[in-house]
Amino acid sequence: MNKVPEHTVVSYPARLLTASHVRTALTRYHVLGAALIVLTSLLVALFLAIVLYQIVFLERIFIGVRALGIELGGMTRSQAFVTLATRSDSFLNFPVVLRYEGKTWVVSVRQVGAVLDIPQAVAHAYAFGRRGDLIGNILDQLRALFFGVEINPVVRYDSGPANALLAEIARQINRPARDAELIIQPDLTMLTLPAQNGLSVDIDATRSLVHQRALTRDLTPVELVVHETPPAIVEIEPAYQIVQTLLSAPLVLSVALPERRVERVIPPDELLSMLIIQEEANQDGTGRIVVTFDLDKWKSYLNDFAREVNRAPLDARFQVDPQNGSISVIRPSQEGYQLDVERSLTLITELINRPAHHLELPLLVIPPAVRSDAANQIYFGDIVAEATTTFKGSSEARVRNIQVAASKFHGIVVPPGALFSFNAYLGPITAEEGYERSLIIWGDRTAVGIGGGICQVSTTLFRAAFFGGFEIVERWAHGYRVSWYEIEFGPGLDATIYAPNIDFKFRNDTEHFLLIQSYVDQEAGTLTFRFYGTRTQRQVAVEGPLVEEVTSPGAPEYRQDPSLPKGTVKQVEWPREGAKVTVRRTVTQNGIVLHQDELVSRYRPWHAVYLVGTGEGG
Repeated sequence: MNKVPEHTVVSYPARLLTASHVRTALTRYHVLGAALIVLTSLLVALFLAIVLYQIVFLERIFIGVRALGIELGGMTRSQAFVTLATRSDSFLNFPVVLRYEGKTWVVSVRQVGAVLDIPQAVAHAYAFGRRGDLIGNILDQLRALFFGVEINPVVRYDSGPANALLAEIARQINRPARDAELIIQPDLTMLTLPAQNGLSVDIDATRSLVHQRALTRDLTPVELVVHETPPAIVEIEPAYQIVQTLLSAPLVLSVALPERRVERVIPPDELLSMLIIQEEANQDGTGRIVVTFDLDKWKSYLNDFAREVNRAPLDARFQVDPQNGSISVIRPSQEGYQLDVERSLTLITELINRPAHHLELPLLVIPPAVRSDAANQIYFGDIVAEATTTFKGSSEARVRNIQVAASKFHGIVVPPGALFSFNAYLGPITAEEGYERSLIIWGDRTAVGIGGGICQVSTTLFRAAFFGGFEIVERWAHGYRVSWYEIEFGPGLDATIYAPNIDFKFRNDTEHFLLIQSYVDQEAGTLTFRFYGTRTQRQVAVEGPLVEEVTSPGAPEYRQDPSLPKGTVKQVEWPREGAKVTVRRTVTQNGIVLHQDELVSRYRPWHAVYLVGTGEGG
């Protein structure tokens, strides 16, 4: 590597300063100075212009500032106020179009409550270019001067006018939701009202949109904000079809009996009263009209119909020949039937799904408890119970009543375990049944009435069951002692009846059938009941009668009777003592006690009554 010597001298060529060089330099200096002078002059002029601009517009709005589309530059604040006030009507009359389903309403900005704040608009216009630092203000003034500035007017809204206007429009649109409705007129013609959504104008939301359009001066129509309320009941057509079909013709109910056919015709107006038309909710929350039958009314109707249709079964009645013990049928058995109300209700209910105008109703067949062919299967060879009472001395009418009543029980068969009711077999006590007027017990006296003597029959039957050892279920004593019932035994073993509340009942609590036979001996004046069947070896022990608390009949009573000749005295009631009478019964079989009864009868005293004639005849 070569090294530069330490004291090496480097030389350059020398430049010479000439006159041309001097002139060039002077020229450049003069140009620079002139430029500086011009620039300074321009700055001074600009400054003076700015100052002058500020002085000129000291109380005026700067050029280029506009409001409501009006140039306000050069105006004083009062001039601007007047100018904007004049132009505000045009601004406030700006139209806003409201629209809903083809209907339109055109309103002005003023009508929806717009109020133009002109003083504040003027203040904002005047403040433009005067709000910041000097440079910022000058820049704002230049921007307004060259490009223009729009001052948005301050618009205030009073919601009252808009609310009032929209409320008036809402009255034309609003409507409540309407449920579907089925209307049945008096002449049974039917109308349906379809469901309809409710409509409600949302005034607050619509007002907000209106104000927005007004503020932006947008001519796009405002769609009213309307809320829909769905109806609760929307489905009606199926119910309409059902009711229309059901009421288009009468409904015929028929029952086929073995010997005849029974029909009932229900006209449409009556059928309508047996329908229930009501509302029902679907799973999706909507509702519908449904049709059902009023089953309570139908049940009442069918029960009434059943009285026309039903027939009780008839048990066979037999008769024992006391000479040879042979059994003959004196009344054949007969099946009973009754309207099956529950199944009928089910069939009627199905008419809702399958409307029809004819309905066959079902029957229930009720077999008799004792069939005619049972005569060859049941043993009636033994007399298991017997009782006889006397009616000697009774009137012909009373004897006739005893015969008629006793015949009602001749040939009755009581199955094992069955309950025998006297009233159930007695039937109506009327002249049509063969009963005659005779003395009966009526309250606290005797009177003439239909059926006197029937209690002789109930008493005799009671004694047969009592001494036969059967279970006595119901027995009532007479109100006072009756001499006919005390012959041979004494008081305490009578049994009165008064249908339907006072009855005599006993239960065949054996394992064998009983055949009841009645015998009236008019010559001897006796009534006898025999129970035929299978002997049970029951023993009946009777204690009594125990007569206690005997009370005197009291003094006789004399009653005036103008129908009798004057001076005539006629006895119509005979005195009888009152008493408490107790009879006890113990029934055993093979040493086992089956029944222990205590019959307590309380008889009222009965005084004699005499009729005293007061008539004029004699």
